[in-house]
Amino acid sequence: MDNKSALGRYLITHKDDINEVMTAYVAQLETIHKVCPTVAKSIVSELRNQRTHLKLIASENFSSPACHLAMGNLLTDKYAEGFAYHRYYAGCENVDAIEAYACEAACKLFNAEHAYVQPHCGADANVIAYWAIINTVVQVPALEELGISNPSALTREQWNEIRKKTGNQRLLGLDYYSGGHLTHGYRLNVSAQMFDAYSYGVDKETGLLDYDDIERQAMEIKPLILLTGYSAYPRKIDFRRMREIADKCG
Repeated sequence: MDNKSALGRYLITHKDDINEVMTAYVAQLETIHKVCPTVAKSIVSELRNQRTHLKLIASENFSSPACHLAMGNLLTDKYAEGFAYHRYYAGCENVDAIEAYACEAACKLFNAEHAYVQPHCGADANVIAYWAIINTVVQVPALEELGISNPSALTREQWNEIRKKTGNQRLLGLDYYSGGHLTHGYRLNVSAQMFDAYSYGVDKETGLLDYDDIERQAMEIKPLILLTGYSAYPRKIDFRRMREIADKCG
């Protein structure tokens, strides 16, 4: 073993108590350092930051070493557009097996009927959910009304009419400055371009959600989606009450 390398020095000095996680980390870092020292240096700096600072950003994480290794391997080379067992290209069976396993595990963990594990962040997941609702509630019925199942068979006029319907739906979500997320209809976000977006806020005196006022807005606006969720609202949400409001406004 080359005792001049970081990995060599670690294995020699810790031969009686070798940690496999540390071994993998040092080996990976050393490989990166040989190709690009700048990247390796930044990784070490990030490790130092994460071990010395308290992170309060909701969308960040403390992932396990196993997760790090699963994210950095030969799977990076694979292009697997589509869904598990329904890809556009051949040779995706290994990715299919992993994605199917992840979906099954997520369903068990959250007691869900279905899971979609491809989004790499919450913003992507929200946008995908939006499109799923628009597709189900607006686009598919519009196609059925025309007696056409394949959008490619539509005339340009028919397609533009459907596009107009899909892009004119209303969204009512928590105001960004009240703790809502960018994807809740903030005008600098794609969600405000997808929808005719409206916002509800918190009571200026209590800092709490006013469900009666939310109901008033929902009944007036009649949104396709009444969004219940937050990015930085530190109180419990009465999801049952929000469901009642959603049902009431249709």
